[in-house]
Amino acid sequence: MAYQFKIWNVASRSMCVLVKEDSEILSRLKVGEILNMKYYAHNRTSPTTCLETAIRHITRDDHGRFKGHYLVGLEIITESVPRSN
Repeated sequence: MAYQFKIWNVASRSMCVLVKEDSEILSRLKVGEILNMKYYAHNRTSPTTCLETAIRHITRDDHGRFKGHYLVGLEIITESVPRSN
């Protein structure tokens, strides 16, 4: 199954994606897991890039801006060759 997320750069947590607390994908994500993720630029004419990305933390936000969501912290491990859209 493919999922699409917007990347957030939250100062206190660095790069992450938001996942709703009731999303079925949440149970499939594990800290330390390495995923091959496809990244799209804001500019649609730029090529997509596939990057090995590690899950560094999964943190529930109970009181902040993203209440009702988990912040899934990501770290890019290696970069592969850009691909055209």
